[in-house]
Amino acid sequence: MNSELFIDLYKDREIDQKIVLKTQRYFILGKISYIFATVIHLSWLILFYFLDVDKLALFNILSVFIFILCLYLNHKRQFLAAVTITTLEVLLHQVLAVILVGWSGGFQYYLFSLIFLPFLTDKKNLALKFFLSVLIIVTYMLMEHFYPFATPQYVVDPFILMVLNKLNILFSLSLICIWAYYFNNSVNIAEDAFEREQLKSEQLLHNILPKSVASRLKAGHLNIADGFSNVTILFLDIVGFTPMSEQKTPTELVEILNRVYTQIDDLCDQYQLEKIKTIGDSYMVASGIPTYSADHAVRMAEFSLQLQNVIDRVNQEMGISLKIRTGLNSGSVVAGVIGKRKFSYDLWGDAVNLASRMESHAQIGQIHLSESTYQLLKDKFILTANEEKEIKGKGTMKTYNLVGRQALSD
Repeated sequence: MNSELFIDLYKDREIDQKIVLKTQRYFILGKISYIFATVIHLSWLILFYFLDVDKLALFNILSVFIFILCLYLNHKRQFLAAVTITTLEVLLHQVLAVILVGWSGGFQYYLFSLIFLPFLTDKKNLALKFFLSVLIIVTYMLMEHFYPFATPQYVVDPFILMVLNKLNILFSLSLICIWAYYFNNSVNIAEDAFEREQLKSEQLLHNILPKSVASRLKAGHLNIADGFSNVTILFLDIVGFTPMSEQKTPTELVEILNRVYTQIDDLCDQYQLEKIKTIGDSYMVASGIPTYSADHAVRMAEFSLQLQNVIDRVNQEMGISLKIRTGLNSGSVVAGVIGKRKFSYDLWGDAVNLASRMESHAQIGQIHLSESTYQLLKDKFILTANEEKEIKGKGTMKTYNLVGRQALSD
């Protein structure tokens, strides 16, 4: 019977997913307590019937119905009502038991466990809970003063009284242990759940923001803005994606973009670059932020050379023919967090605008560089010069193409 009882209790906990954890623990704890009390009072009913203590036997009949009512109230989430009724029943019952069979029966010990009961519900109606606890304390003190040596109304065999005393100590302390264990276990479960959710939140925050920036935001910094004088920015655009979108379903389009961007994200991690954002079929990444690195341009160049391999791999995996256009520029930027709800980490400055222009003026499959990036890469990479171009908003400029890495000299 006990195994079935606890299996049923844990089924309830698993099924009732919509109940907040703290509410659910009150429900399960109440269910344990009221079933326990019903079984105990049925046992007392049989015992007192055979001992001819008819008044207690009759009261135990009433107690059984009261605890069945409390089970119903607990099922309806009327926790405080059930606890209040239980407290008054047990209080009256123990006083009556001491008067009828005497102090040596040990029924007064239940009041020690009962004092915890009003607080095993939610935080509402604190005044009523303190009133019930004070009532229990005062009742015990009065009983302890008047009844230890009073003559009971029923004469019960001393051996049976001794057994009752030990059983009542056992049951009352067991109740305290059950409640303490369950609440400790509930707190542990709640803390574990909180830690998991906190970890998820931190991981999500770190996916949106650089780790150092996320730490500052969590520390309460409201205006996060930093200037960086040596940064390389890359813009990538998937050529012909808009016409292709007319031939694909929304699900297929998202799957293609997700496949491409997921692999580019992995490549960012490999070269320790900072992904800034994606806008449709465009991807923006920076090197040298939020932590300065002297080889920011070199790492970005290595990254840009690997991008075509990523695209080739996705094309082969998905049976498509994507092509890309890439632009790089190096210079100074301002980086910061903007927004209140859907905040983001973004970059501003002329260097960003020029990197975007490098991408928009690049040929398909070309890695297009500005003069500033060329100066940082010319000793380590194979670069070809373009004829001077009219760059929108910048005038005529000298630009370059990144072809590959120079062979290592012997």
